[in-house]
Amino acid sequence: MVEAGRIDGRAVAFRHDAGMAPALVCTHGAADNHHVHDRLLDALPSYERYAIDFPGRVGTDGPPLGTVVEMEIFLSRFVDSEVEGDYVVVGHSLGGGVAIQHALTFPSRLKAIVLVASGARLRVHPMIFRLFEEAEQRGGPPPLPPGLFEPGADPGLVAEASRHRELTPSRTGVIDWGAADRFDRMKDLHAIRVPALIVAGTRDPLTPPKYAEYLAAHIPDNELHVLDGAGHMLTLERPSEVAAHIERFLSTRIGPSSASRSLESG
Repeated sequence: MVEAGRIDGRAVAFRHDAGMAPALVCTHGAADNHHVHDRLLDALPSYERYAIDFPGRVGTDGPPLGTVVEMEIFLSRFVDSEVEGDYVVVGHSLGGGVAIQHALTFPSRLKAIVLVASGARLRVHPMIFRLFEEAEQRGGPPPLPPGLFEPGADPGLVAEASRHRELTPSRTGVIDWGAADRFDRMKDLHAIRVPALIVAGTRDPLTPPKYAEYLAAHIPDNELHVLDGAGHMLTLERPSEVAAHIERFLSTRIGPSSASRSLESG
């Protein structure tokens, strides 16, 4: 269910589904929005689930945020405003960078992070900037950068993702990619004090497996899964596999939460 709220006077849109704690708070990647998590969250019906939209897209007021630090501040204020009890941040791509940044602020209620197709440094190929700048100049919808989906991806799924991405203006995409390109916490991963689940795909050219391997080598408490043949859009193309890893990770690393709430209590 898509809900609306206000943070710092700005209208905010987000998906929210009731369930047990810890709540899953999902952050999207560059030029994307909360829909990138739809299939994944549908595959995790037991947990309370949130998927937020960063400013400058869908129903969240702009202007877009130009740094991962600003995105993390937005995430923190969202959690303080909307989320009760323990929570886990699930970040895809740039959203994983936001999750890393958030963990490094040592929030007391954060129990774990899940990093999907992400990295501690997220350099962006100049071609992607060029594609989005050209789309902005034309006034057209944001493009799908090459390499997002695994080879042989379902054309219907790709078309659905394209429609959802049209809810994010091309100008917002340019700013998002700039934030990703400037992100670098490679030297700080040792300071993360919550467990991290890391999920990557072997056929992901945007955040290749070596990114995930670096995360696993430097985050003190982590679990790594590399899905054979998977591309960058794991939350859309491999939602059941990613969900299964999340469920096992939470049950073994966190266990039942004293703050758990039933579906009925919401």
